[in-house]
Amino acid sequence: MNAPKHGDEVERQELSHLLPRPGTPGLSPARSQRLEEYLMQEVTQAGAQAQPSPAAKRGMPRWSLIAAPAAALAVAAAVAVNVTGSGDGMTPDDSVAMASVITVQPASAHGASAFLSQVADAAGKQKTPAVGAHQFIYVKSKVGFTHQVKQRTIGGAAKLDAVHQRQVWLAADPSKDGLIREGGQNITIHNSGTGVVNPGAASQPPRPGTVLQIASLSTDPDALLKQIYSATRGQAPGRDAAAFNWVGDTVSESIVPGDVASAIWRAAAKIPGVVLVKDATDAAGRHGEAIAHVSNGERTEYIFDNNTHLFLGERSYLVKDTPAGKAGMLTGTSAVLSRAVVNKMGDLPAGARA
Repeated sequence: MNAPKHGDEVERQELSHLLPRPGTPGLSPARSQRLEEYLMQEVTQAGAQAQPSPAAKRGMPRWSLIAAPAAALAVAAAVAVNVTGSGDGMTPDDSVAMASVITVQPASAHGASAFLSQVADAAGKQKTPAVGAHQFIYVKSKVGFTHQVKQRTIGGAAKLDAVHQRQVWLAADPSKDGLIREGGQNITIHNSGTGVVNPGAASQPPRPGTVLQIASLSTDPDALLKQIYSATRGQAPGRDAAAFNWVGDTVSESIVPGDVASAIWRAAAKIPGVVLVKDATDAAGRHGEAIAHVSNGERTEYIFDNNTHLFLGERSYLVKDTPAGKAGMLTGTSAVLSRAVVNKMGDLPAGARA
């Protein structure tokens, strides 16, 4: 009989035995990073007296308060990360505290499809920059997500982080590492390739993330919706909610060709439970209309400019009281500020500031 192991390793082994083997994650590398961070926090914080680092405290997106463990383990199998100090004297950007509780806005299925048709038309007219095989997609945003108040707890009281800057560099080549710069730290995304678990399954597309993977998605909304359901099969928090989350994972931190983006929004209109919210605010304070979906008491909104109908950011919050908090409690907020193509990981677009 082998001698028992102690500490972090035994906790990781216990988790691996308790939870099922993961399927295709269906998350963008950046979103996968957040889930991976949470998993590592959960298995390494036993008995810790010191406060967690900014990266460890970073919360989880969307359905995080409902179904954390399985999702986190699935991502851990697909994406490995390495968190280090910036090493360049960089200090965390100016963070802004915002109200953690908002008024739950009315929502209706009426008008949602027509609005998404306008969104799809606007997306289809957008010119996207060409991305070379050795280049990187750069996305700058503002984000704020919840984290558990008590370490090593699932579903308990949570607190919203201050809204802060986030920069992401995603390689066009899926075999190359990417980078997240957030909270004064550099976080390396160690990619594991295309993310295809079963290459023989023709109906299952690669995990979106790189230029070629996204460009390969169907531009027919009905066919694309079938691909989305196939790619997210078995994922929390449920069939339609997982499909809706896939949409945000795909468009938020990437550059999507106009015809594919148009198809994505038309496919989203076909997801049962999608509703229209007439007034929503992103992490940068910009107002717009949103499409939304509710699962387990948490609403996820994708926000669009009132005039251009272009994507601004996301917001998620509780629409009913749960163990995590009261109705109206924000669980996440983001705002996309800029997208560009750069030649090297860490490069900034011309004229941009860090």
